[in-house]
Amino acid sequence: MAVARSIPVLAVLNRVLLWAVFLTLAVICVYPMVWLFLNAFKTTNDMFAATWGLPKVWHWENFSTAWNYGISRYLLNSLIVTTATVVIELALATMAAYALVVLNFRAKAAIYTLILGGAILPPEVSLIPLFRVMAETGLYNTYFALILPNVAFGLPFTTFLIRAYMTGIPGELREAALMDGAGEARIFAEVYLPLCRPILASAGLISAMRVWNEFIFALTFVESESVKTVTIGVMSFAVALRADWGVLMAGLALSILPILATFLVMQRQFVGGLTSGAVK
Repeated sequence: MAVARSIPVLAVLNRVLLWAVFLTLAVICVYPMVWLFLNAFKTTNDMFAATWGLPKVWHWENFSTAWNYGISRYLLNSLIVTTATVVIELALATMAAYALVVLNFRAKAAIYTLILGGAILPPEVSLIPLFRVMAETGLYNTYFALILPNVAFGLPFTTFLIRAYMTGIPGELREAALMDGAGEARIFAEVYLPLCRPILASAGLISAMRVWNEFIFALTFVESESVKTVTIGVMSFAVALRADWGVLMAGLALSILPILATFLVMQRQFVGGLTSGAVK
């Protein structure tokens, strides 16, 4: 009886401990954003006087000032680079995954190993050769100087995710489509792509967050204000507004809003795609 009674008690203790850990992690993650958004509505004096207090007057004009000061240009550049990178990366990774799962050809295992090997190479070791390539091809200080390296370094992991998901799609679907006279291109577009929507959403969101927050390529391959992304542009923004902390906080808040909103909107597809791939 004592043993039987101790089992529910242990279960309750485990649940309480689990919730305590999750709550602690949530506070650690949310704390910086709450602090940032609170101070984005304050003046500099109010911020230093009561950094955790609610604003006495909500200065919404801080956001318009930050927007007009140049943060809008950096956000647009990041949006262009992120969107182009995600679209190209998903297109290439999906076709590669389809070929690796469905088609039979020589050296398929070697090619897959070579693709995964690209995930081992850190971006930092490629900066000098990539810089020379960008300078000699005229891509330096353009959007392509950021899009192409981000695609190259994100492709291995994205291919891995999509391939793992595709292995769970029944091969009978392809065989039935072949019997109906469909070619590989039609099977890929009309059978596999619709079934891969969950993992495409997950992989696209992971890629978007990675590219949006990318720093090293943007610092090395871009110097013009018209091409700088938000991670680099915020540095110039901070230097110019170091005396106006309220506007600076508003600019920083604006820089994270697009990717934060995207994640909140797509979080169900994100979790669903990853868990489906894990189960399969």
